Amino acid sequence: MREVAFSVLGPVEVTIGGSAVPLGGGRQRALLVALVLDTGRVVSVERLVDELWGDLPPGSARTQVHTLVHRVRRALGEAGSLIETCPPGYVLRAGPARVDVTAFTELVARARDDVRRGHPDEAAAAFREALGLWRGRALDGANAAFVLREAARLEELRLAAYEECLGVELALGRHGAAAAELAALVAEHPLREELRALLMLALHRCGRRSEALESYRQGRALLVEETGLEPTERLRRVHDAVLRDDPALRAAEPDPPPTRPERPPPPAPAPPPAPRRTSSVRLRLAAAGVALTLAVSLSGSSVTDRHRAEAGTPDRQWVPGPAWVNDPPKPVPATFFGTSVGTNSGAMPGFRTGAVRFWDSRTRWANVEPRPGAFDWANLDRMVDGAEGARLPMLYTMGITPSWAAPDGPRSAYDDDSRTAPPRDLAHWDRYVRAVASRYKGRIGAYELWDYANTPHHYTGDLPTLAEMTRRASAIIRREDPRATVVCPSIGELWEAEGLRYIARFASLKGYRHCDAVAVKLHPRDPGGRPEEMTEQATLVYNALHDEGVHLPMWVTGPGHSGPTDASLGEEDANNFAVRFYLAGLYARYARMYFYSWGVRNLPLVLQVEGSPPTRAALFVEQLQEWLDGARIRSCGQGRVDGLPEGVRQCRFRLAGGEEGAVRWAIKGGAEMRLEHGAYRADHLDGRVAAVHGGVKLPLTERPVLVRFRAVRPADP
Repeated sequence: MREVAFSVLGPVEVTIGGSAVPLGGGRQRALLVALVLDTGRVVSVERLVDELWGDLPPGSARTQVHTLVHRVRRALGEAGSLIETCPPGYVLRAGPARVDVTAFTELVARARDDVRRGHPDEAAAAFREALGLWRGRALDGANAAFVLREAARLEELRLAAYEECLGVELALGRHGAAAAELAALVAEHPLREELRALLMLALHRCGRRSEALESYRQGRALLVEETGLEPTERLRRVHDAVLRDDPALRAAEPDPPPTRPERPPPPAPAPPPAPRRTSSVRLRLAAAGVALTLAVSLSGSSVTDRHRAEAGTPDRQWVPGPAWVNDPPKPVPATFFGTSVGTNSGAMPGFRTGAVRFWDSRTRWANVEPRPGAFDWANLDRMVDGAEGARLPMLYTMGITPSWAAPDGPRSAYDDDSRTAPPRDLAHWDRYVRAVASRYKGRIGAYELWDYANTPHHYTGDLPTLAEMTRRASAIIRREDPRATVVCPSIGELWEAEGLRYIARFASLKGYRHCDAVAVKLHPRDPGGRPEEMTEQATLVYNALHDEGVHLPMWVTGPGHSGPTDASLGEEDANNFAVRFYLAGLYARYARMYFYSWGVRNLPLVLQVEGSPPTRAALFVEQLQEWLDGARIRSCGQGRVDGLPEGVRQCRFRLAGGEEGAVRWAIKGGAEMRLEHGAYRADHLDGRVAAVHGGVKLPLTERPVLVRFRAVRPADP
């Protein structure tokens, strides 16, 4: 076969022997793009339908997919055999063919590895080779529901690579060439603080200190105008260093040549390897107080930060319009607003909530079956009765192993002598699952098959065993209670690569095939972080599952393992963050969110202590539910691309009365927004209502507000 190249980093194109192949219309190109972006992995027909048509596929969508594949194969001629039929879909086996997006990813990874190993020249060369693969706007010419999303993700990868590349080149002293390139990039992306910080450094090193300071002034003015926020501490630190002409910002001199010895050295058996140009760069990196910066980016961003951006962070995707749209809008079910119950009295929340989860209620396996075959139902019966009395749908979380079933296993974090190892005999697991599912048939609506399976505090068995336990439990539950929802074991540590690998490995073992929903632990990156960071984490999870072909409803069943021991929030943050926990779930398009936890006091954010009145945070959560009772969600978005000030998010709804509404809030600080035509009322979480109108400026704070718009009446016939 002649040389084949698949190119998507620009106009979608396939060349064979150097000649372009006529690929046909935008839909055919989009199908090819979907296969190229998952080269080597099977893309199911169902997923292709979702990607090509979104939420409104035609009735003949599956047939059309097969037709499109046939047409693409025919267009590719001899290269058509690279697209293989592989149930449940198709796979592109590129083999020796060149795929530009794969090459780009590999080159960027190689460059980052060179940075870590202290080889900046090689890193810069690899970054430049990767960036040279781009020929224009990614995926140009493809036409499908997913194209804008994927094009934005790829563009973010390109910009992240540019920032890292220019950071390395500045470390190598190439500030003259970098200054002109950075000026153009900053003009195109004026709110990217990493680019502006690099530009300031480049200008400073070129002897243009006043221009560097002017760049900061312009950037700060734009940030304040657009977002109401000051520059980040990292950018301010760079500004301060330029202002005082900090020697750490100056470019180092090239490595001096070795001095000539007075007499020749004794002969060596073999010449040493040529030295790499690292010493002066390393000295600069070690010396700079402001720029630990220069290893990758002056802004202080690390390789980890870059990977977060690569995952498709919502606040970095400059795509016109919202982050996503439902057309028609989809209902917001009451069950979305869930709460874990942390007591075992059977009492339920004293404020509005949509669903409850049982875990820290002494209803674990070790509590329910304290001896082989002898069941103690007292706690679980009490909890189920309480939830039924409050008409709350229930999620029962299974595990952890009783000591008798795994006597040699490590002890769990609980005081019931339970073990983190799986049972020695899986028949014991089967008996427990069968007993619970049959006893509570038609009462418990959903089962989570283990909690936090990738922390040694809860599970120390291997993944194949966990997948097998999932398979067996799912089969039993579906046989005993076919209407129940099976939720796979929840997985956490998802800011870390190891946690994402755990999800991918469980998927590769076909674990998710036996479930109706995926359960994860979402939380901000650091204690006290903003709830909106969870949407970034959700993107990392989506990518890991997407790579394995898993597309199931997503449930959040708790925070990270350390979450309950984090420092308490202040009153204002607690009141605002509780509501924004659920809004983050809506923004991430999750199906259910369980707040952790109800009934106990010693948590960073408390909704209600059993026997006491609800906190103000709980009442705000109740108010949000009342706003959205009977609502349908239309879209979520943020910043200027969605017609908002920077740093502001919104989710838009069709409210129960048919009118439109938008819940809006600032991630940090505040902003002011001129309201659109049709706005007539602003509802506040504390119950206040204010009359507004189009054109008026509405202050937006970290506390969400509902803006109501008059319903559009159909024209008279």
